[in-house]
Amino acid sequence: MNLKGKAVVGQSGGCTAVINQSLIGVVDQALKSKEITHVWGARHAVQGILAGDFIDMARQSKPVLKNVQNLPSAALGSSRYKMKEGEERKVIENFRKWNVRYFFMVGGNDTAETILRIARAAEEANYELRAIHIPKTIDNDLMETDHCPGYGSVARFVAVTTQEAGLDTRAMRHVDPVKIIEVMGRNSGWIVAASELLKKKELDPPHLLLFPEVPFDQNQFLSNVENILTRVSYCIVVISETIRDEAGNRVGARKDGVMKDPFGHPYVEGASTNLCRLVEEKFKIRARFDKPGTIQRMSIPYASEVDQVEAYQAGVHAVKWAVQGKSQVMVGFSRAKGNYKISYVPVPLEKIPGRERYIPASFFNATKTGMSAAFHRYALPLIGKKLPDFSGLKSIDAKTGD
Repeated sequence: MNLKGKAVVGQSGGCTAVINQSLIGVVDQALKSKEITHVWGARHAVQGILAGDFIDMARQSKPVLKNVQNLPSAALGSSRYKMKEGEERKVIENFRKWNVRYFFMVGGNDTAETILRIARAAEEANYELRAIHIPKTIDNDLMETDHCPGYGSVARFVAVTTQEAGLDTRAMRHVDPVKIIEVMGRNSGWIVAASELLKKKELDPPHLLLFPEVPFDQNQFLSNVENILTRVSYCIVVISETIRDEAGNRVGARKDGVMKDPFGHPYVEGASTNLCRLVEEKFKIRARFDKPGTIQRMSIPYASEVDQVEAYQAGVHAVKWAVQGKSQVMVGFSRAKGNYKISYVPVPLEKIPGRERYIPASFFNATKTGMSAAFHRYALPLIGKKLPDFSGLKSIDAKTGD
């Protein structure tokens, strides 16, 4: 159980508003540990480990660490590097040379795969290494956990900005009556779903949601838009950048092929421009689109305080468990019944790579164009408090008083 040595922490994958909370959670707890002699931050994750490129986290001042904790994006620099065959053994050689015994990585599905490869290489080399995965993804698609750090903040961003876009489009409905908002999410629609969290009445925006889990039907889409325009006179549609048709083709895919990241995940072109074109051609009206892109995943003014606390605690628990002897686990979130409360549970790391968590059927409404009350109960606690009130003027006629 008592293992002395250095700790290395890295950040990998897409950045979030709270990824540095987890980093500083690791650093703070590691500095309290008698077993951990040094805390090194790997620049650009596994690339930094292979190159021997580290930052001494213990020599950072407390004010600097506190400031970094509340910054967006990855303070150490992130990476989507997929290790080549045999590079995991090079990592272990480097760890042995520097006496690194504790290894923490903040990241998503692909990061879990990287950690597992390194941990298994350590076993093969008969080198004791305690490796812990700290979850992070705005996509909210990791298995074996109630939700993922990063999701609560992007959900808050999307919920608030959808209402703001709704007010703008309602005011400009005689000029630009249709607005399509395109958000991130890879193969799951958790972020799209969050756009509805501040909706109060049926005819409030957003009016139509499109998910990767639900095949896109062009005719049904246009029919739905027409119905909404007839009833409301303006229409807010929120879509995932990865929506697909019945054949599985991405609505926003380029005709000349799709670029992929090192782990084989396709980069996508915007589906919103295609949908705007369909609306304009069909109805001869102006359709606009908003695409916040990477801004949505790292906006600090929209960060959820719940997300911040949980991300920090995920880092703290990772170190506590490693010092106690745990390895090859992910910090999972377990939700208690009743009032919202999270406990942190170790999840076997082998259960994470290569699997994705999609929106369950019970979270959709009957038409799968919006969300159920069950989803609202699930997601509302994650986005924090002090939410803006978007109530507008009452429709009281100045001449009649009606």
